[in-house]
Amino acid sequence: MYRIIIKIGRNKMVTTSLLSIGIFGRFVITTIAVVLVLTLLGPYAVLAIARQETSKDNYNYSDSFLNSYDEVRRHLGERVEMLRAEGIAVEYDTYAVDQNDDLYIDNIYLPATSETTNLILLTTGVHGMEGYIGSVMLDVFFEEVYPTLNRENTGILIVANVNPYGMKYMRRYNENNVDLNRNFIEDWENFDLSSNKEYPKVESFLQPEGKMGNAFWHEVAFYLSLAKEALTVGAGTISDALLTGQYEYAEGVYYGGNGDEKSTTYLKGVFADCLDGSYENIIHIDIHSGYGPRYNMVIFNSVQDPTTEADAKEMFGYDYIIATDSEDFYETFGDTTDYFYRLARAKESDNELYSTCFEFGTIGDGFFDSILSLKYTVDENRQHWYPTDNSITKEMVKENYYELFYPTETQWREKTIVDFKDAITGVLNAKLK
Repeated sequence: MYRIIIKIGRNKMVTTSLLSIGIFGRFVITTIAVVLVLTLLGPYAVLAIARQETSKDNYNYSDSFLNSYDEVRRHLGERVEMLRAEGIAVEYDTYAVDQNDDLYIDNIYLPATSETTNLILLTTGVHGMEGYIGSVMLDVFFEEVYPTLNRENTGILIVANVNPYGMKYMRRYNENNVDLNRNFIEDWENFDLSSNKEYPKVESFLQPEGKMGNAFWHEVAFYLSLAKEALTVGAGTISDALLTGQYEYAEGVYYGGNGDEKSTTYLKGVFADCLDGSYENIIHIDIHSGYGPRYNMVIFNSVQDPTTEADAKEMFGYDYIIATDSEDFYETFGDTTDYFYRLARAKESDNELYSTCFEFGTIGDGFFDSILSLKYTVDENRQHWYPTDNSITKEMVKENYYELFYPTETQWREKTIVDFKDAITGVLNAKLK
């Protein structure tokens, strides 16, 4: 009897072991199959999500939404000829940033015909790729705003393609990886290059080394890395490390340089000439894209402008304003508008000056939108320094970067025109004499 029980028990143990091995084997096989499917098909799904919407064939100013630096420059030259054909006096010249690479800043000046009271200064392309939406807005300005102005006492100065390298090669940064809107430092000798104390804490996350591989597993790795950083240093540290600019990591994101770039030196000279000139009242609008709600353009005032958000909204008749008292306001080092005000103060200028930024929102301003913006920024910088051999990953990075600065969605493009006209009309009505 005892031996029979033992025999039965052993048979049960053998059966159970075989069953366990079978379950484990099926789990391993299923896991391998899932991994293979994700590895092979996942990248196509990622790319499909990244693909931008194809614009309609015809929409408002559709011919103004161009896709290459050469097209933009040619289009600007055509605008000059159109103005001259209307009998308008136009001065057009260029500044060479790099003649060998055919990189030029373009300037258009339409002087006031009688009294030098107002000067409207529009700058585009400080952030390279953002110059494409700036080019569109120049068309809108000349077609719909300029004809309404008093040309006798109002001059127009356009400084376009301030960062021609970034425009030509579809980057935010210039030929030295410098973010020009962090490069307008008043006094480099006394500026603390280590002023950004948060960036070193997340440097390895913000500028990872090595080529990106499979698009799907790259996505997984990024979000796992982000979660790790958020838990260890905090999400606020990552945000603070980015927005103010940093001046120690030349291959990093938002790098402000360690001295004036050629484009910066040139635009600083333009600002000085404006303040030294005969125009009494200067209105400067620097056109950007990338920050803010998806379908709204934000007037982002300088830290040097004491006007409150409520007062600015009432003054301009425009609802989307970020002023120093706004919840979403953040201060940066070395931006153009801040420098313009500081220069005017240093010169003890008698000119009236209003210098601001028009910012067209792209991704959105929610929590998850900010994560996408961060990812697209980090990925593009990594692709620049360590170009991937994976064609799908390369295309994904390109599509995402377009979405960050120059979306192709028709609804977005049409709304930018509406907002620009409303905002610039409000600003000029309030500021012109």
